[in-house]
Amino acid sequence: MGTDKGLMSHNDEIWAKLAGDKISGLDVPLAFSINETQRQSYAGLLNRDQLIIDLPELDVNGPLRGVLSAHLENPSEDLFLLACDMVLMEGRLLRLLADAYHEDNSFDAYIYKKGGEQEPLCGIYKAVGLEKIMHKIQTTGLEKHSMKFVLNQLSVCELIVEELDYKCFMNFNAHAEINGL
Repeated sequence: MGTDKGLMSHNDEIWAKLAGDKISGLDVPLAFSINETQRQSYAGLLNRDQLIIDLPELDVNGPLRGVLSAHLENPSEDLFLLACDMVLMEGRLLRLLADAYHEDNSFDAYIYKKGGEQEPLCGIYKAVGLEKIMHKIQTTGLEKHSMKFVLNQLSVCELIVEELDYKCFMNFNAHAEINGL
């Protein structure tokens, strides 16, 4: 994208805040995962107490670094993850995911599957599952740092996305994609 997606604006609100508003409707604690270079920008826009800075000592990259940094800050808490670039996500789908988690708490992760593909950046990751990933990193290492690879290491509850809801799982990676939002 060439710019910090969380600071992009839609309907006069930054994407990070939009994602936070959707999650806060679920009555769960809210935090924003950022890296050190983002600290100053976000500190002026979001509650500083809600910022979790990526741990540089974690030998992983991408969204996994943010997820594991949040996990290590709150090791006994399960994490409800929503990528800030899923600006079309609807609260009702987040609620369905939360309901699945509450109905059967036996899985390590709860995600959606759209068109046969897992959607790892909208999901609930239990502390016990994230601890399995940390253990793997510390012992044998993690061959890949993708969230989809992480899901292959866990027991996962997959909710199927109905075709009419595909748009909710769009994530935007180029300025041309956001025209007309």
